[in-house]
Amino acid sequence: MPSLLLKSLVAIPAVYSTLLLAWHLLRRHLLAKNIGTCSLPSLQTGRHPSQKIEGTAVICGGSIAGLLAARICHEHFERVVIVEPEPWVASEEGRKVDGWVLTSQRSRVMQYASFHGCQVYFLAGMRHLFPNLEEECYRSNIKIQSHNLRFNLSGSMWRTPSALREGMYVGRAGIETFLRRLVLDRDTYPNIEFITGTVTDVLPDPTNPSRLSKVIVRKDSSGAVHEFPAALVADCTGPARVGLKWLARHGYGSSTSYPGATLPLDQLKISFDQKLRYSSMLFRISPEFHNCLPLPADLKDMKPIYTFIEDATGETLAKGRATFILMRADGDQLVAFAGHYGTARPQPKSLRELKEYARDLYAVTPIPDWVFKLLDMLEEIEDSAIVSLVKVPPTTYVRYHRATNLPSNFVALGDSVMTVNPVFGEGCTKALRCAIALHTVLLRAQATSGRTLPATFATDFFAEEHAKTGWLWENTRVMDYGAPSTEPIAGESLQSGAFLRWYANWLQRLAATDGHAGLVMYELTCGFASPIDGFHPSLILKILWRAVAG
Repeated sequence: MPSLLLKSLVAIPAVYSTLLLAWHLLRRHLLAKNIGTCSLPSLQTGRHPSQKIEGTAVICGGSIAGLLAARICHEHFERVVIVEPEPWVASEEGRKVDGWVLTSQRSRVMQYASFHGCQVYFLAGMRHLFPNLEEECYRSNIKIQSHNLRFNLSGSMWRTPSALREGMYVGRAGIETFLRRLVLDRDTYPNIEFITGTVTDVLPDPTNPSRLSKVIVRKDSSGAVHEFPAALVADCTGPARVGLKWLARHGYGSSTSYPGATLPLDQLKISFDQKLRYSSMLFRISPEFHNCLPLPADLKDMKPIYTFIEDATGETLAKGRATFILMRADGDQLVAFAGHYGTARPQPKSLRELKEYARDLYAVTPIPDWVFKLLDMLEEIEDSAIVSLVKVPPTTYVRYHRATNLPSNFVALGDSVMTVNPVFGEGCTKALRCAIALHTVLLRAQATSGRTLPATFATDFFAEEHAKTGWLWENTRVMDYGAPSTEPIAGESLQSGAFLRWYANWLQRLAATDGHAGLVMYELTCGFASPIDGFHPSLILKILWRAVAG
């Protein structure tokens, strides 16, 4: 018996060491495959002008994903054309320095006047794409500073690492206007053009139907219809996802058989509805008013103010788990945000209702008094606030990576492929990872096919895009299935992913007292964590012990 005990004591460290080594090796692989950290520096590389692909890359849609796609295509194609329906976007107003001043609205962008955040990962990618980024941020009054959103779980602050990454604080209107100004700088990117119009259809190549030859554009001002030759067609039309309609119209995505995991075109789209309800109140505050805000000394010069997430208990899940955020964005903006699942809670439409909402949150540690004093002060300027009440549409995924018989020069990026829960702040990161996937596959194509796109280009791209973004969808689905209000994907149950939700909830609780768990949550919210960071062997043991011990 003593001999068996001794062997066990010797074996346990060996087993743990083996698991730890395997975890590190797998994490390194996943960081490259899923996160793309190794791909970020490659964004600075491109083709010599003499090696660029002949013809025009047509970007259908000029929002975040479309602008990033155009920036990537500038490195690979002789000409890039962005086709965008909203006329004012093509004017100087669409590229102005003070992009946070909302004089016009983006009719097709749900969050344009709502709370919006960018992960640190997005800033890292932007720095590689635009060498003059920090100078332009300064011009647009977009602050880059240490990233700490001050997350707390029902009042218990998450631990943060001693060395913080840098983040940029900018609203939805500001980031799109800023990015558009950078991309449409003709001195730096002379072969990118911007056209006001709507892509109404695509045309297969009559000599090679496996690729597209043209797009049909209706000029919205005159109604005139034009045909544009296209070496690449990128669907960046967002939730409209008109690319699916074009493909169906011309018989793409269908086959006599569907081997393996492939699916017909009309079965690619899946969705679930969490019944998300968001309220945002945007205030413009003067420096004098800001100086009078009852903020703690360490928050006076920081953009993030307060981020409260309800713990996932039986009561909060039944009521609709909520989030409450106060943050300063670009320019002179301050944003108050409240969001939750389902319809059991009211959507705050005023500061009075927002204070009632905050007082009703499940808090282990009470919300500080200064938060309510700050809301009291904002009532002085409430008449000038922009209030946005959003019922978030169902979360959707078009699984192009499972399609067959797609045109070889067709791609789709951003919300045209996938939407996720906006409260996670992953939208811009997702669009960037789609752009990284496009750049990666175009670089590979250069090595194999020179100045043309290979016949497998679309298949290769959607596989790479799925590797970079598919796990974001899975994370969203797993966590949102914890809300009883969620209508799951047809044929699925809300019990799907129950263990992963249980584990994630305990990881969030542990982050308030454990530095390692806090680091994982920090890296996760920054966009740099691998899919297995939360499953470090030591964290698994801590969480199991914490759950058992209570």
